[in-house]
Amino acid sequence: MPSVAHGEPLQHESTWLQLENERSSKLSDGQSGGTSSGRQALIETVIEETSDGVIIQYDLPRDEGGKANSGFWYFPARVIERPDGSLELLDEQIVEARINQWLEQYKIPKEACGMWSHGGGFPFKVDCDPQSILGEIESFDLRIPGLVDGAEYSHPLGEGPGILTALPTSRLGYSATITVDQDKARAEEVENALILAQMLGKDLSRQQAQEDAAKVGFQGSIRIEFDLDASGTVIRKTERVEITMKRPDESAETTTSLTIVTRFDMDSALEKFVN
Repeated sequence: MPSVAHGEPLQHESTWLQLENERSSKLSDGQSGGTSSGRQALIETVIEETSDGVIIQYDLPRDEGGKANSGFWYFPARVIERPDGSLELLDEQIVEARINQWLEQYKIPKEACGMWSHGGGFPFKVDCDPQSILGEIESFDLRIPGLVDGAEYSHPLGEGPGILTALPTSRLGYSATITVDQDKARAEEVENALILAQMLGKDLSRQQAQEDAAKVGFQGSIRIEFDLDASGTVIRKTERVEITMKRPDESAETTTSLTIVTRFDMDSALEKFVN
């Protein structure tokens, strides 16, 4: 692992990554099942290119006093991105110390680690594992290798990889359509049910959640689009996941999740999102 020094001034250009998501559901009787939306941002700074990969720092947007708009421990963090796109956390001890500080500041007992809550009006996990920060970063990551026409692209919910094809001539980039794997969608539904029960203080065993989900049919599709600039850099990723759940009583619910991650230069982002 390359050695990394901390605390030195960054002399590299940073870019702003903006993640926006929308989620909506529609019932088979035409009624709306609810909608939600949100947005988050990370600042990506390339520190160094090494023979092992690219060292990158991710941090939250901060005001002139250095204060972030979030009280969570996750950032800043430095990772190395390998040539295959995999990430490795470089400053685990620093992140772990920040976790302990966060728990102490908010008087959260360590026994609560791994539990879900809904403080502040949104669900969050009391996540005490430093490695979990990699999942947060991956949701923003636009540094995606192997984007060429005809290449395979996989999604965690897909039953197999999709094939990348060029976008219409008015746009530079690629897209892929992937069929949702019913078993993976069912497993995700089990986890969502357990999280909801935990937040509402209801008793629900994993076995019961699995039995409930086994009675439901799942089908759907995933559409991924990557927009590139003239240099071939990914500047936007659009992901649309649509899943229909059909229950034993023949009622159905279709959930649509849209996630867009966009790369901005810092001046444009500050003008658009801050000033």
